[in-house]
Amino acid sequence: MTTTRRTDRWLPYVLLTILVLTWVVLAATAPAAVNRQLTVDVTCTSGNPAVGAWIESSTGGSWWAEKGEPGTSTARRFVFTQVFEGSYRVDVGCGGTEGQWGVPASSADSSAPYRKLACDDLNVTVTDTVRSRCHDQ
Repeated sequence: MTTTRRTDRWLPYVLLTILVLTWVVLAATAPAAVNRQLTVDVTCTSGNPAVGAWIESSTGGSWWAEKGEPGTSTARRFVFTQVFEGSYRVDVGCGGTEGQWGVPASSADSSAPYRKLACDDLNVTVTDTVRSRCHDQ
């Protein structure tokens, strides 16, 4: 009986300590919210317009980019507010409509707040399973 009473005394303190330590570890490893503005100017090499852009954020918060002010020369500008700082990939639709992209293209990951992408959509058909590539300029 005395063993049970000893356990009853220190067990709540041990559990509380474990709970607090777990919370501290989770809070320390969570990404910081920064709400930074990303600007991406996109040109499709075929001359087709860039009709949409999806921002795939490595730290969460992925979503559709909004069309921004006109980009440089023939480029279409997209803007996105990234909730967490980190790398991201841009998926672009060259030609088609916002709802049905003609040729999908993807960039490599980057953490730069401004990117100027050239998406090679000339040698890829809609039936290809591989997306064309967008390259930073």
